[in-house]
Amino acid sequence: MAVIDRSLTRLLKQRMLFLSPDRTDAADADVVYVCVDDGLPGGFPVGRVILSDTGTWSAYARVRPGRVFANDRVSAGLLSLDEAVRAVVDHARYGDVVSALEQEADCVTTYRERGGTYGGQGGTG
Repeated sequence: MAVIDRSLTRLLKQRMLFLSPDRTDAADADVVYVCVDDGLPGGFPVGRVILSDTGTWSAYARVRPGRVFANDRVSAGLLSLDEAVRAVVDHARYGDVVSALEQEADCVTTYRERGGTYGGQGGTG
């Protein structure tokens, strides 16, 4: 898995997002989820990027309100993991997920930087 650049790492942190690889998919498919850090293990996925066998990335994001578990393809043919993750971040709706979680808990959720994510200091790649 490629390491993402520091500017993308900062952007993810600012938006309370982190990357999580999908280790359950077939060996020839490389999938990375973009998740909201909701304080629970694994977070809440708002999109994913998939590496094709041609070496390009496709980006899928949760873009339609009310469709919490549905992602639409927002870009394809991207040349790097960074480009694909940025496409997800540009399109994904995750503010309503955070609000719903806070209302459900009836309190303000505290968000923290997650260790062990891709890129940046202390990340694994």
